[in-house]
Amino acid sequence: MYAGHLDLTQRLVWTVDDALSPADCRSYIQRMRRDQAEIAPIVGHHGPEVDLEVRNNTRVMWDDEAEANALLARVAREVPEQLSGLTLHGGNPRLRLYRYGPGERHGAHWDTVVELPGGVRSLLTLVFYLNDEFEGGETDFPELSQRVKPRAGRALLFQHRILHEASEVTTGEKFVLRTDILYR
Repeated sequence: MYAGHLDLTQRLVWTVDDALSPADCRSYIQRMRRDQAEIAPIVGHHGPEVDLEVRNNTRVMWDDEAEANALLARVAREVPEQLSGLTLHGGNPRLRLYRYGPGERHGAHWDTVVELPGGVRSLLTLVFYLNDEFEGGETDFPELSQRVKPRAGRALLFQHRILHEASEVTTGEKFVLRTDILYR
């Protein structure tokens, strides 16, 4: 087993309910509404690019190592210390808030492994659902025949190399916070 491939000795997809408080969720939604959002790109063969056929939601992005590690602490009891032969290192300082309105989605894709200096790399995706007052917007894992319904405060964790998609929001607005979990 080596980094970048699925570690079949660990869970592939799991959730942690009530990982964020209602106040935390409201605060992140307010930040998304306040800050300058942009169309979220996909990572294509030549780097980031906008492809509205695959992804048409907006995002706000910033870097904050302390905040990333505080978010990891919310789910730490459910995060494997070892994964793909590497040891847990911390949260990825790159934080992203996403907003999905009616008709918006992120088509089937695999999350990219982020490689940082010192042999640090991301292996797990960490998503926090910030609200649940909308229709649609489930996270689907088609190869696993698994679907996760968003619930405010719920964290979703999964290994990067699993095909997944954010299904189309049909009514209302969906807000999520995303980062990665790093290993070395």
